[in-house]
Amino acid sequence: MKHAYCLALLLLTTQSAFAQNEPEAGLCRAETKYDRAADTTTVGCDLFESYKDHLRLFVRINVSFQGKEANETAKFSLALSSYKGDATRRTLPLFKDTATLALSADPAQLELPINDYHRDFFEMNRMLAERARAELGREDLRKLLDARSLAGKWGGAEFRFSGAALAALKEFISRQAITADGR
Repeated sequence: MKHAYCLALLLLTTQSAFAQNEPEAGLCRAETKYDRAADTTTVGCDLFESYKDHLRLFVRINVSFQGKEANETAKFSLALSSYKGDATRRTLPLFKDTATLALSADPAQLELPINDYHRDFFEMNRMLAERARAELGREDLRKLLDARSLAGKWGGAEFRFSGAALAALKEFISRQAITADGR
């Protein structure tokens, strides 16, 4: 009986840990940061996370605007991050020469230029971190709002948004765009 209880507890904990990787439908835990020196506010939401072959990949939607209230200066972007474990100083970066982020937003195809690529190596953790950003124009936002499914490719890394993540993305875009355009 004790073994069955321990096994049930282990399965429940494992299942809840995996369930936390995807946002629930309609939920986007938006984080707001205000930079007083630049008088800029950034609102962001994590949409995707995966771990495969010592590579952790994250996709986040961000909007930034001048001041503390959303306005017509709002700029949307997708932030891409990867963390390669078991890396050395000789580990070649996976995304350094990647110029575009390809999105398949059924029925549309988007090719977004990559901006602000950064690479860091953390010797103590043996980890290579790569980050980049892809800006989204107003037409790109419309296509994402009309998407029935969403998949992406950044260099050799391919990813697919769950239905819940796509719903969270659409909700975030709608909420932020309406707030920015409504002022």
